[in-house]
Amino acid sequence: MPRADVVIARTPAEACVLRFYTLLMKKQFDEWGSLFAEDAVQENVFMPALPGLEAQFKGRDRIVFHYRTVLSNRIDHVFTIDGIHECNGGSIVIVEARGVSTVPETGRLYDQQYVMVFTLANGRIAGLREYMNPLVFQKAFDGFLVGDGAVEN
Repeated sequence: MPRADVVIARTPAEACVLRFYTLLMKKQFDEWGSLFAEDAVQENVFMPALPGLEAQFKGRDRIVFHYRTVLSNRIDHVFTIDGIHECNGGSIVIVEARGVSTVPETGRLYDQQYVMVFTLANGRIAGLREYMNPLVFQKAFDGFLVGDGAVEN
């Protein structure tokens, strides 16, 4: 599957969600944050109910803080795109993606399949539902959990 940074967007909605992935790969968190509405919400549908982990992030600042905390130290983080499906006139975009990187805190490979459902309003991400395998998450992080920082089991 192609890397997110080489996929050519066919619509403005696709361009927005592809920038979501490419800016994360570059760790350009401030520019990445500008993709979100100020009151955006991210739902982490399958997130384990453990201390330091949240099922929902409310507001652009909280979302950016989380990704900056989780990804800043990741090694060789790459997203590939398996499919992009636009619905409802471009206000909903569903992306099938894969994210691969090394978690330096554990030295383990994080190889995750995602389905991400983006809700767009006025050219920005207003909502995001992330579906991922929590077992892959737990194996890669092996007790190193990220919420407001690192929480050890």
